[in-house]
Amino acid sequence: MSRAEKKSFNGWKWAFFVLLAAIIISGAVVVHRAAAPAPAPEVSRPVQTADTSLTVALNRKQVNALSANYLNKFLKGERVKYHFIVGKKYATLVGDTKFMGVKVRFAINFIPQMTKEGNVLLKAKGLSVGQLNIPLKFMMGYIAKNYNIPKWVSIDAKKKTVLLDLNRYSKHRSLKYSAEEINMEDGRFRFLITVPTNN
Repeated sequence: MSRAEKKSFNGWKWAFFVLLAAIIISGAVVVHRAAAPAPAPEVSRPVQTADTSLTVALNRKQVNALSANYLNKFLKGERVKYHFIVGKKYATLVGDTKFMGVKVRFAINFIPQMTKEGNVLLKAKGLSVGQLNIPLKFMMGYIAKNYNIPKWVSIDAKKKTVLLDLNRYSKHRSLKYSAEEINMEDGRFRFLITVPTNN
């Protein structure tokens, strides 16, 4: 066999092997794709935009228990303590303070009213400070400046009112609160609690 014929044979030989390798690789790719499991379709969750609301009915005893629990936690470590008690006619703020070096107990009676925004407005109707004769406006102003009051509670000494702003209380919480009924005489209190469900 001449050198030219040998060279031509080697070219055909390499071309045959390259073609065979291409056929085998292509076949393997086709078989792999055919045998591979089909991709699972994406499951999308339905978007829930509506809120879920429920009404909670409380009696006088339950309201006082919630108030005591909240204030015990809020005033933990504070030197000056006070209590908020709901009675049959009034909601009363009770605490101790010092006047002229003498420790005295005070009590301010309020009539609670529900606002159109679902908040609670307390209108002051009377003050008792031991045997002292202190103007109600002065006492409320003193409490506003010297007592640790929650940020969602605002005292207006001039109007003799205290606003329990439930909208502000709910602002950074997952649950939203609003008042639906305040019945002092029957001791019935209803609050709407809204639970956002959109994720």
